This record gives sequence, C-alpha cells and structure tokens, in this order.
Amino acid sequence: MEENEDKIRILLVYGKVLLECNFDLAEIRSDMYHLMNQMGLHHLSIFMTQTSLMLIDNTTDNVKMIKIDSYAYNFEKISHIHELVLQLSLKKISLQEFYTALVAIDKKSYAFSTPTQVVHAGIICGAMYSLINGWSNLVFVSFILGSFGYFCFLICQKYLKIKLFTIFLYSIFITICSMILYKVLHLHNDFALILSCMMPLFPGATLVNAIRAGINGDYIVSLSQGVEAINTALMLGLPVAFLLTIAV
Repeated sequence: MEENEDKIRILLVYGKVLLECNFDLAEIRSDMYHLMNQMGLHHLSIFMTQTSLMLIDNTTDNVKMIKIDSYAYNFEKISHIHELVLQLSLKKISLQEFYTALVAIDKKSYAFSTPTQVVHAGIICGAMYSLINGWSNLVFVSFILGSFGYFCFLICQKYLKIKLFTIFLYSIFITICSMILYKVLHLHNDFALILSCMMPLFPGATLVNAIRAGINGDYIVSLSQGVEAINTALMLGLPVAFLLTIAV
C-alpha cells in the first residue's frame, strides 16, 4: 500500500511539472497512462484541468489531487522530462532515481536570462514591422521600442504578479511611445509600429492550444485557455483603441 502511495506521488509530480510547462493535455494523459501501466497501477483514472490534477482510485474512490499554481511554456524542461521517462522505460534508472531527478527538474527554472528574452522580443518586433511596412530604418526603432517595452513588462511582472494588469500597462506604454514617435519622426503610420510591438505578448499559441483541447474533448481546458487568450487580447487592444481614439 505504501509502495502504491509513492508511485501515486511520482505520477502527481510528473503531471504537475508537465502542466506547468503548458504541455498538451492529451499528451500528458497518454504519457501518464503509459507510466501507470509500467508501475502496475491499472486501477487509477486521471482527471485534469489547467489548474489541477487528480488521480482517482476506481476501487476505493479515493482521490489524490495536486494544484497547479502557475504555468508557462518551457520546452527545455519538457525535453528533460521525456529523457527521464525514456531512461525509466529502458530500466536504466529506478523509480526512486526517477522521482529524485523529477523533483530536481521541477525546482529548476530553465528560463532564458532577462537580456536574452529582451533581445528576442525586440527581434520579433523588428521582424513584424518589416513584414507590415517593408525594410526601413524604422525596423530598428521597432526593435528598440519592443525591447525596452518588454523589459519594463518583465520588471512589472516581477513585482506586481498580475499578468493581465502588466499586459495592460505594456499596451499603454507601447501605444503612448508610438504616438510620440509618430509626431517626432513624422511617421506615415503609427499603428504599424504599435502592432509590431504587440507581437511578443500576442496570445496566438494559447488560442491554438484552446482549439486543440476542444478538438480532443477537453472542454474545460479549452474554455479556460480560450478565455485567457481573449482576456490577453483585450488587455492589449483596449488601450490602443482608447488612446488612438482620443488622439484623433
């Protein structure tokens, strides 16, 4: 019985780490059932949403649950976990070693450094501007504005801890700066600069995952991810619409 409890704890941590990495729910469910078969836990069922994971014992109706506090895309962490699962499948490591390595991966962030994130955000903004308006010196303006705006976003996110509000502040900052640059540099189109600098926070991946979850039958997750994508889009778009309207 105690051995089964240890195996359930391993499964909960495994699912929690993958959910925090925003991995596809259908893939998580498939991987967890594969692990359960390896461990001989054929009497368990899985229920998961974006914020929780439950393992249900079909023989006793006991439920073990773990809460998901935050989630963000982390493909490097997912890759390390899959390597661990492969080693476990090949019997190169024991369950205890698997659990220890899993906990170590969970505690490690594997995040890019702040300068790297800022530079890549600027590159996205510059590339998007060149796609909209073609190549010009304003690509570098978009790069600088996007980089600085994203840096301010990361700082606000660190202290405010409210993602939607920091997205809202980011949108206000980008819009005001773009409007000022429009006047100073005599730009033909300030909206192109605004749109290109919104790209680092655009919820495209979240929306795609919401549609995918709906197709797979995970309607609760699909709904929550869809609402998140809509909220993000609103926080990005409302300040732009309001400020451009009053500026006319």
